[in-house]
Amino acid sequence: MLSKMLKTLLICIVALLLTAQSGICKDGAVKIGVMNLQKVLAISKTGLAVKISVTKKFEGYQTKLRTEEESLMALKDEIEKKSAVWSEDVKIRKEREFKRRVQDLEDESAYASNDMKEYEKGQVEPLLKELETLIDEMGKAGGYTLILDTSKGVLYQDEAIDISAALAAELDKRHPENK
Repeated sequence: MLSKMLKTLLICIVALLLTAQSGICKDGAVKIGVMNLQKVLAISKTGLAVKISVTKKFEGYQTKLRTEEESLMALKDEIEKKSAVWSEDVKIRKEREFKRRVQDLEDESAYASNDMKEYEKGQVEPLLKELETLIDEMGKAGGYTLILDTSKGVLYQDEAIDISAALAAELDKRHPENK
């Protein structure tokens, strides 16, 4: 809470300093743009393509893990129902198999989780770097004094200065393969 207040205070101070320094902008006007990174990624076809790619990979892992979990539940049920009629050797063998498969499932789940994090990072980081460059270019070309990300603590902004849709459109222009 305190850090949000400090960020907001810092933004207000910067805005006031920029307003006071009329030599910074043409005609003494301060042009502030706001954007929401999550909104840009959500409304951009490029961002949506990344989300779909990550979701498909996640669903693949989820299906595989769910299938193995169901198989384990079937083995557990078999052990519970038939252990009374099995010999001691068969019981021990089946219980070992169950424990081994549980461990294998836990290992596979941990691997899937790590792989998904790396995959998502590999998909999202280049897009974020490109957006950083794009924001720089749009800021300079549009004559903005300041562009803020509303997801980082801006408490109020006039919707007229939200450039999220323009950023998403420009990002999509750079990736015509996602149309």
